[in-house]
Amino acid sequence: MRANPAAELSHEAQYWTQSGKIRFFFWMSGVKHDPFETAVAVDPTVTNLHWLDTVESQHLYRVDFTAVGRNMSTFPMWADDDAILLDAQATEGEWRIRMRLPDRATLSKYRDTYINHDCSFALLALYQETAGSDLLEASLSSSQREVLLTAYEAGYFEIPRQISQRELGSQLGMASQSVSEQLRRAIVALIESTLERQ
Repeated sequence: MRANPAAELSHEAQYWTQSGKIRFFFWMSGVKHDPFETAVAVDPTVTNLHWLDTVESQHLYRVDFTAVGRNMSTFPMWADDDAILLDAQATEGEWRIRMRLPDRATLSKYRDTYINHDCSFALLALYQETAGSDLLEASLSSSQREVLLTAYEAGYFEIPRQISQRELGSQLGMASQSVSEQLRRAIVALIESTLERQ
């Protein structure tokens, strides 16, 4: 994948087989069959690649982990640790993974596991759920949510910004000052709901 920046891998499912192997199902896009399958054939972490389906420009594949791949995977730990994989995507050899973990001690355990396998680890966000409600949805008013999402989708938070505050206000039908106030209140609400001082 490092050789093909356009390649994207998305996790679909992962199971134990009856023979004790880890079977991994994933979608690939931005690649052609033959070069990709040739590259996978020499990958020491997987074996038994099978193409299963193609939907538009995405290809569904299945592989089995080798002993090397199983040793590098955290999958065997998930059941004992009550860990749930929510999403996993890879581009240019880097994985972005979202997981539900029971506590911070388990997070530290997984971080140490990746580091011990010579993999870099960076925590991008940490969320805490509340019983019976969606924490992020509950913390924002409908207008704050609309302004925040519109600003994000329009590139307001990119570097450099893709849209000015005044242009964003015109798109939303709001004064520039109102946009500024809504964004600040939304960001404060998210910080108060999702972050805590250690």
